[in-house]
Amino acid sequence: MRPRQLLSFYATIVLATFSAATPALATQPLEKFVSEARTQAFDVKELEATERQRDAEADAALGRILPVLSARGVYTRNQYPSIVNFPGAPAPVVITPQDQLDAFFQIDVPLFDASGYYRWKSTKGIARAAGEQRSAAQIDVTRAVARSYFQFLGAAALASSAKTSVQAAEANLSYVVVRREAGAATDLDKERARANVERARQDVADAELLGQLAGRSLETLSGVTPAPAEPFAGDDLHDEAPLAQWTQLAGETPTERAVHRLAEAANDARKSAKAALLPTISASAQERLTNATGFTGHDNIYTLQLIAAWRFDYTTLKTASAQSAAGEVALVREARSRRAVADAIFEAYRRVENGVVKSRSARAQAVAANKASELAVERYESGVSTQLDVTQAQRDAFLAEASRIQADADLAFARASLRLAAGRSPSDQRNP
Repeated sequence: MRPRQLLSFYATIVLATFSAATPALATQPLEKFVSEARTQAFDVKELEATERQRDAEADAALGRILPVLSARGVYTRNQYPSIVNFPGAPAPVVITPQDQLDAFFQIDVPLFDASGYYRWKSTKGIARAAGEQRSAAQIDVTRAVARSYFQFLGAAALASSAKTSVQAAEANLSYVVVRREAGAATDLDKERARANVERARQDVADAELLGQLAGRSLETLSGVTPAPAEPFAGDDLHDEAPLAQWTQLAGETPTERAVHRLAEAANDARKSAKAALLPTISASAQERLTNATGFTGHDNIYTLQLIAAWRFDYTTLKTASAQSAAGEVALVREARSRRAVADAIFEAYRRVENGVVKSRSARAQAVAANKASELAVERYESGVSTQLDVTQAQRDAFLAEASRIQADADLAFARASLRLAAGRSPSDQRNP
């Protein structure tokens, strides 16, 4: 191949490398990984089990203020029976038989137990908070999935661009070798071109490593192995709705609802501790079946009881004080959480704004670097520039393309983070 043909081939590859390269998208859409991760992620599974535990604890607390039915059977072997002979009685009266059988059936009904009622409300609130915490964990998992997903896309696009850059560097080396054989290039030019090839191969290795790590993270989070990437259209760089509209959604997030539930639970726990100073009232009914009839002569006997109980001690007083302080802590945490959610929305929104500016600038930089690479080739062909200018221009073009890919990936993740911070799906494009 003649030098001019090699140069034309090289220029074509450079142009294709940096002007036609686009970001990449995993064959599966983001929603596929998100839907699987919401059920398969370890954090979500743990919180699902925790939610069931809290529900069971709430049911147990409810059981303490509901009626209780019990049955008990007793066999007693008495060393000596107790038998009385009454004058004129047709038969002796057995007061206590030697083999005594008793059956007890009892129902206990709490009539007034304010402490138990508020204790149940507190555990119920904790159970509801566990459900919201599970939803919040799903959002955190979705954020991690989105981060790995866009890292995978960026790495795939970067690897594709780096591989084409290797081809361009190899074509450049071949051209320089031909020129060297013709006496139009020096050994220095040839070694610089060869070093440029090896540097491009290192870029491929780095990009492939990033893609492998991001793909592994995606698989760990969702259980789905990402398929090879394919080109897709980049972000259209549109602006989001005003920040105030997004901030209004802060109170609707699962995190905010979970902290609010916990604050309510702490308040009910405080009421339960204070109500422990009040008396409790309960009723009890018992039916006894026995062969030890005693003097009554009846083998079935019932008893009814109305019980009022009251307890006062130092521990009860200090428990109430501790629960009051816990309630104040819960209120502070609620306010801090609300602010944290608003801060997360604010940060994500500003990152979108910043990402739009950076992506627009990075795209312009990539176009300029591509043009500079073309000009370097033309100048080298005309003999007015050196091989160092060509390799440096090629390197600059690749770095500019890498910056564009990174900027587009960061912008895509920022948009997803904004929606997640507001409690929405990352693919929800509706305005607040």
